[in-house]
Amino acid sequence: MQRRSMLKKWMGLAVCLFLTAVAIVSSAPAADASAVVVGRVYAIEGDLLRYVPQEKDWVTMVKDAPFGEVDTIYSGNRGMAEMIVPNGTWIRIGDNTQIQFIALDTDLSEIDVASGVARFYNKSPKSFIKATSAFGYVLAYPGTVFDFYVGENSVEAVAIKGKVTFVHTATDAQYNVAAGSPSILADSQQVSSGDGTVDPDWNRWNTTRENFWAAKARVKGRSLEYLPPGLRDEAYALEESGRWESVPYEGSSRWFWRPTNVTAGWSPFTAGRWTDWNDDQVWIPAESFGYVTHHYGNWIYAGNYWYWAPPVLNMRAGLPLLNIGFYWSPGRVSWIHRDTYVGWVPLAPRETYYSHRHWGGPHEVVVTNINISRININIGSYAYARHAVVVPRDNFYRVNNYRDVRVTNISSTTINNYRAAPVVSNTVINNYTANKQRYNFTTAAVKEKPHDTVIKRIEKNAPVIQKSKKENAVAVKEQVKNIKIGKVKREARIEAPRSTNYIVPANEVKRPKAEIKLPQREVKSKGSVVPQIQPGKDKEPERVSPARPAQPEKARPESVMPARPAPPQQAKPERVAPARPGQQEKPGEIKEPERISPARPAQPEKARPESVMPARPAPPQQAKPERIVPARPVQQEKPREIKKPERIIPARPAQPEKPAQPLDRATEKPMVKPPERDLEKSKEQMPSEKDTEKRGQGKLSEKEREKQKDRPE
Repeated sequence: MQRRSMLKKWMGLAVCLFLTAVAIVSSAPAADASAVVVGRVYAIEGDLLRYVPQEKDWVTMVKDAPFGEVDTIYSGNRGMAEMIVPNGTWIRIGDNTQIQFIALDTDLSEIDVASGVARFYNKSPKSFIKATSAFGYVLAYPGTVFDFYVGENSVEAVAIKGKVTFVHTATDAQYNVAAGSPSILADSQQVSSGDGTVDPDWNRWNTTRENFWAAKARVKGRSLEYLPPGLRDEAYALEESGRWESVPYEGSSRWFWRPTNVTAGWSPFTAGRWTDWNDDQVWIPAESFGYVTHHYGNWIYAGNYWYWAPPVLNMRAGLPLLNIGFYWSPGRVSWIHRDTYVGWVPLAPRETYYSHRHWGGPHEVVVTNINISRININIGSYAYARHAVVVPRDNFYRVNNYRDVRVTNISSTTINNYRAAPVVSNTVINNYTANKQRYNFTTAAVKEKPHDTVIKRIEKNAPVIQKSKKENAVAVKEQVKNIKIGKVKREARIEAPRSTNYIVPANEVKRPKAEIKLPQREVKSKGSVVPQIQPGKDKEPERVSPARPAQPEKARPESVMPARPAPPQQAKPERVAPARPGQQEKPGEIKEPERISPARPAQPEKARPESVMPARPAPPQQAKPERIVPARPVQQEKPREIKKPERIIPARPAQPEKPAQPLDRATEKPMVKPPERDLEKSKEQMPSEKDTEKRGQGKLSEKEREKQKDRPE
């Protein structure tokens, strides 16, 4: 009997454990479910709008707003924006540009460009970018950069770094586009080549952004070591706004980051606002460090301070960090409400986060219409319940920052008067589903919006988005590999991309297009420039600069210029000294007969130019550049030319007309012609050592010169 009773107890316990395990598994997503890839709007100039499918309307985007699959973004008349996806895709768009995110995955980013200009950076070592248009798409491989100019009549793909592939829809052919080569220009029927340049104003703004990131990359600190690779671009924000500290937590010292430029009593999820995005409440921070610290990792309260624990890809030995997975979250809080107030409690690392969709966290439960009634939350069980942020319900979507409307008298006692809710709904906020303000990223009103005509492209992409969920980078790459290589028709004339400016006053978005004058313009201005990306790394400007001084006019002076300063310092003093003792000392100097000869005309310097002048017109046929430079310094440069070998001296006396003129002044300059004859003789039989030895004997120089005069004749 005892054995049977014990067996029944053990069986009952096993059943309970099994049911508990089943309940846990059923309430939480699979551990191996892939995390959602969410992008971030990093910088905005001018207006940037997001399309809200639920309302078929547009709302104003702000810095640090998220974006993902299905989202459509449109820049205003003077709008430009920079967007970053954690898979290594960086996107910049110019004014009047419409893009839609078809797919965002860890190894593939597919973005449709309906009109305008966009620059794509593939900074990942393994992912791909697919930029689509009505005329074809561009596939960008790891490490490449390209511009995509999209009009209603044609498109142009310009490679800025590396090589990308353009696939033409009409001909179903692929064309390679490489940096420094002509671009690809295509319309609905054919493919031609462009000039490979980019819009100057557009390129200038991109250079400004590159300089910004280059400056931030120079900021060093512990953040580079503690952040995972996907977030290291944000290291500068943490270094500028706080510091890393070793904090005792759960029995060990952990490295956490603490903001130091905040006010006393600061807590997370206060400086910013909530907005409804993909059916969940997403935090829009107002602080420079807010995006990374509120969407990755986890906030921890210890020692009267709030600390941020960074996410990690894998735990490394010797680096005491908290084991928090690398995934994006809308904002890890639990919701509370009471009467006309709504609030939220920051969650501790292993506390459950409830949401309408799975974002990737391990401690997450997806709320549905079926299980929401079975979710019971005990507010008192939350570690940071007394640190809840509570605001008046009417201010939940009416302000951009909750710091000034926050209720400050929340305590562990008053918190028990609130009720918990897994997600924000009509129970938490009256008429929540009918409140259009919940989609706003800011309280700023939208004065101008795109005309309803642009929605056609958005709706056309709907089935493509559904299909793209089955594609991945490997499939797209193989698909392109099997496409035939097309031949560019360089003689084909394709009009440059032109687009329509669809931005109109907000009250005219539904007005018939025929009643509105929508101006058109060329997407790329005619005053385009050659693209140069990251000159410090790619050395592109350095390749171009040598081509400028490569001209012969500059190269010649460089070879002669060093010779100019040399003679005044060395040859000049030597010439002055021998000139005084006479001509005998000149030949005595080491092989300097011809060089010293100019020193003789120290007295008849006026006659010297006369003998040189006739020589100028003759040499231009053989060594024009060399004579042009020496002709200026006259006497001093001739010695130099003789000094640097036969190429200068022979060129001057090489003509027979010269000996006739120096012979008339033989009494005054006996050395002018003899050396020239010696040099003529040297052409026939290499250097004359005998003449050199005789020149070294000072007294025999005159007799020998007489003999030399007779030899050539």
